[in-house]
Amino acid sequence: IKTLYIDDICVDKNARKKGVGKALYEYVLNYAREKGYYNITLNVWSCNPGAVKFYEALGLKPQKVCMEEVLG
Repeated sequence: IKTLYIDDICVDKNARKKGVGKALYEYVLNYAREKGYYNITLNVWSCNPGAVKFYEALGLKPQKVCMEEVLG
C-alpha cells in the first residue's frame, strides 16, 4: 500500500479563510490520485480544534489516536 504522508500544511494567519489551505490539499489529493496512492495521512494536534475542523471539512477521517503523558 502506498501512503502519501503530509508533514505540514501551513497557511499564514493573514491568508486563512481564503481557500489557500483547501487549494493546497486539493493539489496534493490530485497528485496522490495520479500517482496511484492508496491514501493520504497526516497528524493534527487535538488541542487545535480549528485544524481538526478544517481537515474534517475536506473529508478526512480519524485513523488512530496517539496518546501521551508528559513527564516532568
